[in-house]
Amino acid sequence: MEFHRFAPIPPLIPYVQYFWTLANADEIPAPYTFTTIADGLPGLIFQQPVSGWGVQPADGWPICYLYGQTVNPICITFPSGFRAVGVYFRPHALQSIFGLPAFEWTDRCIAMDVLDGNVGASLVEQLLNTPTADRQIGVLADFLCQRIAANVAKLDAEALYAAKLIVSSGGRLQLRELQKELRISERGFHRKFREAIGVPPKLFSRICQFQAAMQQFREGGSHRLTDLAFAHGYADQPHFIRTFKTFVGYSPRHFARAFAEQLPNFPHLIS
Repeated sequence: MEFHRFAPIPPLIPYVQYFWTLANADEIPAPYTFTTIADGLPGLIFQQPVSGWGVQPADGWPICYLYGQTVNPICITFPSGFRAVGVYFRPHALQSIFGLPAFEWTDRCIAMDVLDGNVGASLVEQLLNTPTADRQIGVLADFLCQRIAANVAKLDAEALYAAKLIVSSGGRLQLRELQKELRISERGFHRKFREAIGVPPKLFSRICQFQAAMQQFREGGSHRLTDLAFAHGYADQPHFIRTFKTFVGYSPRHFARAFAEQLPNFPHLIS
């Protein structure tokens, strides 16, 4: 399996974490099962049409789709030979690029030709007629630049500021202090953040805290879960394991044994 990561062009840096490609040329007729992990980021995926694509529990995902915050793990099955191109956005992208209330798309996706009508259909057609993944990334970058220029929705500066601080703190920022700094009520803060980012600030903080711990886990922290849990602000090891199961769907031990992870937060089952 081959994974590549591509930095965004300068105009897209405030909106895009990175572009990615994932491909597998196996001709063995055995599907690959992937699972999503909560990471605080919306995204966009173009899947090169091949036979055998499926998703659990429902089949029939679009060829090209935008998705919101992923909180609950979703299992997706790829055929043995596949190619996909995607975008990992910044947390605010659904509002800042597409003008969407982000909370409406948490744990959901929308086909690009449904979201953007003829423009979205034209994007899908261009991607289908573009032979290589790197050129498909160029097509996506051009589309996103045009979409940003056309978006008239006003980005909520307070929600954006709060999200940046929460991410940089590894999810350990005191939300009450942040709320006081912004001079906004708890209800108002909750509403603004959820509309701009897709989930309430407390849940976003939990995801960011988990991702900070997950990064250490990937780097070999699985042998001392107690130390890892304390290092990232969890009360104890069982608390971290419960959080892991919530956002991954499996225990840390099962995950380390049974999954491989070329594309971050989209691991595939190996046993």
